[in-house]
Amino acid sequence: MNKNGYVAQLFLSGLFISSTVFVFGQTTTDTVSGIDELSVKPIRLPSLQEVGGSPFMTADYQTGIVKVTDEKMVANVPVKFNIYSNAIMVQKEGQDMRLESFKLVSYDETANNGIVKHVMFSQGYPEIDNHTDKSVYQVLSIGPKAQLLKFLSQKVEDAPTLGDYSRREIVTTQQLYIYTPGGAIKRIKASKQSVVEALPSLSAQINEVITAKNLNLKNESDIAELVEVLNTP
Repeated sequence: MNKNGYVAQLFLSGLFISSTVFVFGQTTTDTVSGIDELSVKPIRLPSLQEVGGSPFMTADYQTGIVKVTDEKMVANVPVKFNIYSNAIMVQKEGQDMRLESFKLVSYDETANNGIVKHVMFSQGYPEIDNHTDKSVYQVLSIGPKAQLLKFLSQKVEDAPTLGDYSRREIVTTQQLYIYTPGGAIKRIKASKQSVVEALPSLSAQINEVITAKNLNLKNESDIAELVEVLNTP
C-alpha cells in the first residue's frame, strides 16, 4: 500500500473506532488484517441476467473494516452489500463469500462531487417485521441514546413498457427503524409523531432540537440529524 493509501486507511480506522465506541463501549480492540479472521461461507447469487437494476449497493467492492467482536477488528476487507440477499459480501481468493457474523461493517465512499460518505452496516438487533438477529441493517446514526437504522429490501416486478414486450426490474424499498441500545427496536415513519412515539423519554429534547435546528422530520436526513444531536453529550 502506498503512503496515501495507508493514511486513508488510518483515517477510515479512526472513523470506525469513534463510531463504534458508543455502541460497543470502551474496549481495547485489536486491529488485524486477513480475510481468514472472518466467518464466511459461499453465497449463491440470484440469476438476474435479464432483469433491470442491480442487487448491490455499490458496483464494486469497497475496502472496509469489519468489527468482529468488541476485541477484534479486521482491516482491508473487500466488502459489498447485497441488497437482494440482505448480505454483506466479502471477496476471498477471487470468490464471492457471505459474511456470516459481525458487529459492524464500515467503509468510506467518495461521491462524484468529492464528498466522502461513511457507510455502516450492523446486525444483532431484536426481531421485528420478520427480521431476525442475523438481518443486516444500514446504520444511519449511532450513539448511546438511539440508533437510526434503514432496512433495504428488493424484489423483481414487472415494469410498464410502451410496447408489447414485457420487462422485469429490481425494485428497492426501504424502512426506517429506531433502536434504543439495550432496549427495543421500533419501525418509524418520516414524521415527528412517529419519532416521538419511538423515543418517548426524549420527547422534550426532541422538541428542543427540532426548534433549534429547524427540522421537520419529513425526510431521512432530518431524522438522522436529530438522532446525531440527541446522542451528543
